Amino acid sequence: MSRHDVENKGQGKAAAHVPVLPTPDSSESAAVAAENVQEIPEQPAAAQKPPATAQKQPAAKQPAVAQKIPISLLVPSPYNSRRFRTQRRIKEIAQSLSAHGQREALRVYRGTGDFHGKFVIVSGVTRFLAAKTLGWSALDAIIDPTLNSNVPLVLVRLSRLHNDTLAETDMDHAAIVADLEDKEGYSQGAIMAAMGFNTPRKLLKLKSFRELPKAIFNIAAQNPDKFTVELAEMLNNAVSSLGEDKAVLLANELVAENLSGEQLIGRIRVECRKIASTPVRAKKERTALIHLGDTKVGNLRVMRYPDSDKRRVKLDVQLPEDAAKNFFIELESLIQKMKGKW
Repeated sequence: MSRHDVENKGQGKAAAHVPVLPTPDSSESAAVAAENVQEIPEQPAAAQKPPATAQKQPAAKQPAVAQKIPISLLVPSPYNSRRFRTQRRIKEIAQSLSAHGQREALRVYRGTGDFHGKFVIVSGVTRFLAAKTLGWSALDAIIDPTLNSNVPLVLVRLSRLHNDTLAETDMDHAAIVADLEDKEGYSQGAIMAAMGFNTPRKLLKLKSFRELPKAIFNIAAQNPDKFTVELAEMLNNAVSSLGEDKAVLLANELVAENLSGEQLIGRIRVECRKIASTPVRAKKERTALIHLGDTKVGNLRVMRYPDSDKRRVKLDVQLPEDAAKNFFIELESLIQKMKGKW
């Protein structure tokens, strides 16, 4: 089996026994279709006579049976542990579905509230997105009657358990933690237990993603496997020391050249040295031309330096010797008068 098929694995023989629901093209409405999805009762195991000397064993549980559910009735769980999926990954799964069909059923639960009448996907969101790109009308899914939207921590843990085909990224973790903290108000301890973290340090470091400027965050969202929490911290430092525009360029270089953390630090240091060695250039704020009769003899400039509330006044004028002496005397007198106001 190729690595493209890993997420779309192992359903096998159940297809012949899968109940079929009306698809969105049917004359029945989506609401009626949702009501027609039947819970599959557990079937008792075939009775066997135990040995005379053995105690009677409980009947083994039969595996849950998948049903066909219209794609229009499926929605991803807001507590899915993988939040960022690249178009490349979705295309890979779509190719596997086209070649081999659906090999593993989605795991879903019946939605409530905003998701009333829908089936919320706990496991198999990438397959769902890939099937949509192929124009499929329905997917095999197992309905878990024990789940509901009132147990976010359980849903996160279950989603992490089932998402075993591709490692979750730091960006995934940051999004989950943000929702559990901000929307649900869970404590650090409860979130750490759901996420499998041993110390709160990881929770604190994940906040670096929330602090990224929008332009850099969008780059990271398209390449979640390349942006670790350490790189997010470095880029935030780059924003502080180099400015957002330069930090965005560095983020693009990180992706295009597949830079390591050490290489990114090196480039940030190079850019900081460039800034330190570049003299600060003043900008003209005001300019006045000086004429002697109809002839221009000089100009007067007021210069402003970045990050300063002071101004520099520059006077450049060419005059005959006598006129220059008189001009200097008048200017010096004016400066003396102005000192009291400075």
